[in-house]
Amino acid sequence: MERKLFGPMGFNMKYPFSIGDLRDSATCLQNYMDNSGGGKIPWQDLKYIFGEIMYGGHIVNDFDRLLANEYLNFYMKDELLDETEMYPFAEDEKG
Repeated sequence: MERKLFGPMGFNMKYPFSIGDLRDSATCLQNYMDNSGGGKIPWQDLKYIFGEIMYGGHIVNDFDRLLANEYLNFYMKDELLDETEMYPFAEDEKG
């Protein structure tokens, strides 16, 4: 009960991410992919745009921002276009 006096902080805070954020990120990604001409994908640029501008603008806690950037580092790389394991810690269906 005493924790409620201080309000949400860090990991127990709900951030106001919306469908609009996802839509705008998808549009940005589509523009980058269309303009890359089949060349190298600018992962660093995309990670910055998504992690610091699109979604990072909502994040107020430094540790939450670090976590969000680590997710981007894990997923946004060339292996994403191959058959990368999207859930690396999930057990197989046999348990």
